[in-house]
Amino acid sequence: MEALDILTTGPREWPVYFKVPQLWKVGTLFWVYYLIRFHSYDIWAQTHNVPRPPEDFRFGETPFMTGMKILKMAQVKETDVFYDLGAGRGKMMFLAALATGCRAVGLEFLASYSIIGQRIIHNLGFEDRIDLRHADILEADLGEATVLFSAATSWSATTKERLLERVPELASGTRWVSVGWELRHPSLELRSAQRLLFSWGYDNAWYYVVK
Repeated sequence: MEALDILTTGPREWPVYFKVPQLWKVGTLFWVYYLIRFHSYDIWAQTHNVPRPPEDFRFGETPFMTGMKILKMAQVKETDVFYDLGAGRGKMMFLAALATGCRAVGLEFLASYSIIGQRIIHNLGFEDRIDLRHADILEADLGEATVLFSAATSWSATTKERLLERVPELASGTRWVSVGWELRHPSLELRSAQRLLFSWGYDNAWYYVVK
């Protein structure tokens, strides 16, 4: 049953496209720019000499219909600044900005994704609302974020530990949805959890608020 759900994520996303029509343009440009690119090669070419575990760079995406549930879970609104940690192509970042009107920032280690993402942002005229940055989530400034999202299912334990060390930098009230990784930090209060469908299968999503 889970395999069938994964295979049918494409059709399951269609209602979101109709609810957020600008996503049609985003999806079309994804298809144009990534038609002859291979994610596995992109990842290998840009990270094989990087002193970080390879599991930090495995490719996976959040389907739009699951993304809508995550935005609702985190109560994302127009006044928020949404940060996607490890944004990949920026799918969740685009959804957050276009579905809620918030400002969205994606932090992505692979330069090719940020370059293509910025082209898409420019083509659609979204520069004032969306930004896909070539950045390391362990080093980038997170101070302006009011909502964080991380799909951390495959991340190494070392990377998770280093990212948790950054919690004191976050302002009180900052919300964080973590997928595949139950955050354990005294400054984080768990508010809810759901089991949701992703490109790799069903996984847990935990919603926290910084105390």
